[in-house]
Amino acid sequence: MMKRPEIIRSVFSLPPAEGEFSIDAVCLKAIEKSLGKYTMEHEEKVSKYKRALYAELKAADYAHHASGGIMSFNYVNEQFYKLRWNTLSKGDKRIGKKIRDRSAAVSWIESLDDSRNYEYLGGLLMKKLGASKLFITPPGNEFGIDFLAIVPAFSRSNIFVSKNKGIRIVGQSKLYRSAVSRDKIQSFNDVMSSIRNNKAELIGILPAWFRSSSAPIVGFFVAHSGYQSGAKISAEQNGYTLIDSLGAAEIISCCGKMDHVKNATEVDRYLWREIAELKSQ
Repeated sequence: MMKRPEIIRSVFSLPPAEGEFSIDAVCLKAIEKSLGKYTMEHEEKVSKYKRALYAELKAADYAHHASGGIMSFNYVNEQFYKLRWNTLSKGDKRIGKKIRDRSAAVSWIESLDDSRNYEYLGGLLMKKLGASKLFITPPGNEFGIDFLAIVPAFSRSNIFVSKNKGIRIVGQSKLYRSAVSRDKIQSFNDVMSSIRNNKAELIGILPAWFRSSSAPIVGFFVAHSGYQSGAKISAEQNGYTLIDSLGAAEIISCCGKMDHVKNATEVDRYLWREIAELKSQ
């Protein structure tokens, strides 16, 4: 039986459709997409918790929007738990395509069952963000470091950050089926401290371009199932960037042109080609 957070995550992987829907219909479609079918037990659960599912979907959508992403839905009837896909916008004619591409990207990420491919997903995000340098660590115990990059950053003064200087990214990718806990962030704090203090045990892991750069260092997490509240607090205190798979799909669909992909099948092929290219480097 899928848990409510899993159902909510799967809703964002649905292909957008026209018209108004009830939360029941949307959630059952998400369950069917994830499991191949839904049962009477699923129908009963969705009906029983439809108020909570509506509230949780709306909260997740607003939180994603607050972090810079596109809203997925318009919540058109709070009394009867009705919503519609936010694919039409007078201000941005391309918003519909971005949402469709993002949904296809979420679906592709949902299909990943290999933590190594999820680590390459972190590298793909850095590439999409315009990384000038990128290194995905080899399999094994690399002190929890999955990828390293230098990505552009912008401000009005080059004293702080600039396009040429950028920022150094130390990344982790977590294909967890449950939210990342606080202790994982705390363990990462030790790694970041060792990097900043040039500890000898990390010299063999960090590329020369990373060690020689004077750019600021930022921790970056991508985790499939999000983060527990304690993990979020710890990350905020240490200045780390946290995204989930919806955030990852947002970067994929909105950073760089996607005009060449016309449907979900082409998005799927495109992303596997990108991963294959990273593996060949």
